[in-house]
Amino acid sequence: MSRAKDGPELNLLRYFRDSLIGRNAKGIVHNMNSPLQVLSMQIELLGMDLNLLASIQCENSQISSGIQQAIDRLGQLEEIVAKINHLVKLVGSRVTDDQQDDEEGPIMVAHLLEETVEFWRSDLFFKHKVALDFSVPKVSPVVVSKERYLKDALDSVLFACIQVLKSSHEPSLRISVACEPESSLSITFKPIGADFPLEKISDLASFIEGGSSLSRSASSFSPLDLSLAVAKMSIEKISGDFHLDEQFIRIGLNTAAQ
Repeated sequence: MSRAKDGPELNLLRYFRDSLIGRNAKGIVHNMNSPLQVLSMQIELLGMDLNLLASIQCENSQISSGIQQAIDRLGQLEEIVAKINHLVKLVGSRVTDDQQDDEEGPIMVAHLLEETVEFWRSDLFFKHKVALDFSVPKVSPVVVSKERYLKDALDSVLFACIQVLKSSHEPSLRISVACEPESSLSITFKPIGADFPLEKISDLASFIEGGSSLSRSASSFSPLDLSLAVAKMSIEKISGDFHLDEQFIRIGLNTAAQ
């Protein structure tokens, strides 16, 4: 029974179920935005009222002290609501709209990568167990591309890194962005102490694209295999270079003229 429970078919079904739940994220974000806006507005108005009261001279020190304490507590509440707002916007930025697919536009690569890493830090294993070495240029390189495909690739690569690192005794991940000669840049992901599986990826990517049949049973592919195949396919959709080695993944992109 335990073998069936841990089999690739059921693992794929679990990830498919999670993806269906994730499709509701857009609606959840929309439903949270309105009450958060009202809450933020009320906090701002209450802060204005309290500051007005604090500006009025009062001989009762207890009242003055109480007003100041209320202002301090309101400031703490404002910070918490701001964090919640940021998290909601972060989730919303990961949700793609099927209708806004193929528009090319300028993408600040470093900013998008930072946003993606922050989103994936919501994974508790990644947040608490993985040592992260993350470096990006101070001035973000810009590419003109379809953001949806680049997001898909970055999400898929980070998912793959997290999966392989779960087998590492001291999980660590290095992510770097380097500007290359001739108007190109590279993004490198290197999980320390864990290797990527290589043998199935090209076969699976070709099958997803519809260009070939599978040379092996579909049940032999894991969510890790699928994520790497999706990353490869997504980068190739935007004419980028996807290089998968046992120890690292490197994405190559052409930058816009600065």
